[in-house]
Amino acid sequence: MSNNKQMQNVETIMKEMLEIQQKSKMFVQLLSDQESLSQNQLILLLQLKFEGGMKPTEIADFFNVTPGAVTSMCDKLESMNLVQRIREKDDRRVVKMMLTNAGEEKVKSIFLKFPNEKLTDMTKVLVEVNKLMSTIFEGSN
Repeated sequence: MSNNKQMQNVETIMKEMLEIQQKSKMFVQLLSDQESLSQNQLILLLQLKFEGGMKPTEIADFFNVTPGAVTSMCDKLESMNLVQRIREKDDRRVVKMMLTNAGEEKVKSIFLKFPNEKLTDMTKVLVEVNKLMSTIFEGSN
């Protein structure tokens, strides 16, 4: 492949990735629209669902924020009865943030805003993109 064609491919990939990033932001904005949640609160609820709960330090690392910012975000979600702090049985000093039943229902209701066909189409495409990206990174190690 010529260097010129290779550069065109790289430029197209970067352009498409930037567009996906913008559209991802728009998607999260659409999800949080008309909700009493900020975009970060919504993303945190989704992360807690995916991870089955997280320690405050993990949340701080994920969002790249201070532990104080995590405490504030979690306090607000806790006051809305969407998350709860659970202490580990083996070490009571260790706290994990978990979704409450109301938090689980909130996550479900947010996604029910979209028709199932659209969600199915998005799922297929995004899974394929992530598979492709994984193979690229596996090959570069």
